[in-house]
Amino acid sequence: MNKLVLILFTFLSVTCFGQISHGGSPYSLNKTLRQQVPKHTLTQLNVQNFIAEDIVTDQHKDIPWRFGIERSVSLNLNNSGIWETLPNGDRVWRLEINSPNALSINFNFNAFNIPNGATFFVFNKNQTLGAFTSQNNKANNLFSTSPIKGDFAILEYYEPASVAGQGSIQVNSVIHGYRDFFKQLKAFGSSGNCNVNAICDTSFWDFEIRSAVMLLTAGNTRFCSGALINNVPQDGTPFVLTANHCGAQSNNIFMFNYQSPDCTNNIDGITTQTISGCTVRATDSPSDFALVELSSIPPSTYNVFYAGWSNINTPPTSATGIHHPAGDVKKISHDLNPLIESGYYSAGIDHWEVLDWNSGTTEGGSSGSPLYDQNHRIVGQLHGGDAACNNDDFDFYGKFSYSWDTDPNTTKQLKFWLDPNNTGTPIMNGYDPNGVTLTNDAVLLNISRVPAFVCGDSITPKITIRNHGSATLTSLDVNYELDALGVNQLNWSGSLPSFGVDSIILPTMYIPSGNHTFRAFCTNPNSTTDQNHLNDSANTSFISNANPTFATLYLNTDNFGGETSWLIRDGGGSTYIESPGYASINGGQQITESLCLYDSCFTLVLKDSYGDGFCCAFGSGSIYLVNNFGDTIAQNTTFNSDSLVFPFCISTTGINELTINTFDIYPNPTNGLFTINSDNSKTYNIQIFDVLGNIVYQKPNNNNKTTIDLRTQTKGVYLVSVITENNRVVKRIIIN
Repeated sequence: MNKLVLILFTFLSVTCFGQISHGGSPYSLNKTLRQQVPKHTLTQLNVQNFIAEDIVTDQHKDIPWRFGIERSVSLNLNNSGIWETLPNGDRVWRLEINSPNALSINFNFNAFNIPNGATFFVFNKNQTLGAFTSQNNKANNLFSTSPIKGDFAILEYYEPASVAGQGSIQVNSVIHGYRDFFKQLKAFGSSGNCNVNAICDTSFWDFEIRSAVMLLTAGNTRFCSGALINNVPQDGTPFVLTANHCGAQSNNIFMFNYQSPDCTNNIDGITTQTISGCTVRATDSPSDFALVELSSIPPSTYNVFYAGWSNINTPPTSATGIHHPAGDVKKISHDLNPLIESGYYSAGIDHWEVLDWNSGTTEGGSSGSPLYDQNHRIVGQLHGGDAACNNDDFDFYGKFSYSWDTDPNTTKQLKFWLDPNNTGTPIMNGYDPNGVTLTNDAVLLNISRVPAFVCGDSITPKITIRNHGSATLTSLDVNYELDALGVNQLNWSGSLPSFGVDSIILPTMYIPSGNHTFRAFCTNPNSTTDQNHLNDSANTSFISNANPTFATLYLNTDNFGGETSWLIRDGGGSTYIESPGYASINGGQQITESLCLYDSCFTLVLKDSYGDGFCCAFGSGSIYLVNNFGDTIAQNTTFNSDSLVFPFCISTTGINELTINTFDIYPNPTNGLFTINSDNSKTYNIQIFDVLGNIVYQKPNNNNKTTIDLRTQTKGVYLVSVITENNRVVKRIIIN
């Protein structure tokens, strides 16, 4: 059980970026000025204590990665630097600020007002930030810059004679970068190899990908991410949803569109599309959300999208995350299974739990990122979790529905800000401020109600469609087929505005046992040609069991049921069935699962993500597996590790020894050489399985006594199955 509260944070990947900079270069780089730039040098900073803290805190996801220390100053146009008047009456002010031995340096301003025609730059030999102009002025008079490599930077303010004395610039803090921001955070290509470039899903997720944003927070020393989110008036108010633990502040810097332009090859992205400053509108800790309003509306050149959302408290049937794992270019992750209601590493109802990502994962660098449901609407933001490329662990997302209005305080809820007119809107589609470019573009979003494993002989698929065109979608042909045996067509009609979503339940289809592929595609939106064929189709593969044999699993969890999971492997070692996931509830839960199997041997694997099982300090758990005759075929009450394996076989005639003397195995335990003694007078088959369900020995036999040599097999538990004409009898043997 994960008894520590771990928070998954974001550390961003950046080389250099401006705050909607407007080009050009500092005056002093093009013209020779007479006077030398005065230097303000801060005292030497002893960073050893900070480094010692980092050795500890870097091990925990609940503490964001720190690269710099904020140092207070008070430097302005009047008390520092030097003014130089040019022949035409214009003036230039310059100041060099040095923080000795810093690896990077950046600045926060508590007074920043640039009059029309004036420009401001921050630069050194490595880099130039700017020009910043009157367009960068904020109502709160605050400003901040991104890090610049090196331990010094020159601040230069150019002021035309026509606006003499109207500007104000005051630096109130300097960030001393004591860890290599550019090496650590310019993490292009550093995320796990299971991650998928976001652009690979552009056909279906292009709009939501454009919503994702990275932000630099907390005195510009820590990092998180979020998403631009729509409001009910759809007026383009630039709200960003992120995580509360990120510590949103007014001097945050927000960066858009850092992503690879190629799917297969990981190519570095742009880092120049940023906005400096925000106003924190609402935050709350139970669901770990923060809503901020950007200081500026993203310009049209950023091509952003305001994501839709749902405040309905119903578990999504699938989920998608868009984020920057390990500071890499933007990635996308998918969970094809329903989400689980949970607390944060505890019992509760304020989070959604992703049990295991089917593709991709999250890492440090993903915190605060949005979680979308099957209809492409935000339902939460990443709080934390243990998921990584090398495991099947979980993530926790603060619930959007819980954040909506659980707390009546308007500074602790989303509703007051996203639905300012109190319309009671439960769902909101996305909004494109630049307008939709295609007139007719119908999207087949997903196929549901076709699980990976179908118990029975029929499926009733549900198709979800979305309108990506500017014209209202009023008609559409939905085509579908099973195993390429012939296309059926259903004619849909309705009224979907841009980004509107609808679902269609198809007729029931009957299927035999085995592997199948179901495919669907849409055509003729509004009785015309679809202008984008890349998002018209979807397919899903599944296995069906039309003649099942059932077993029953009785599971009692401890207080941390969210860490408990199980799966059934077939004889080839493939996962045949897996658990749906359980919530963490004080006192545990009593769960009954009906397992849809067939006559064969399987392996039940019980797992605990924290590695200490369900025994005993946090409530006592137990597991019992019962066959179709009511016989217990596996049980455990002292599970105290990360996994436990139970091989078993099942048949329509049962699996227990039908008589005590049906057959004997000796010696048991054995070194691998043992004898089977049977009282059966007829020919019978012997099959021996390892713990993964693989057959390691198989041979017909007509002797009452036979000797078997498995000394070449690895040590462990094996199942010996004796199969006669009428029944199957299974016993365990231990090779040591």
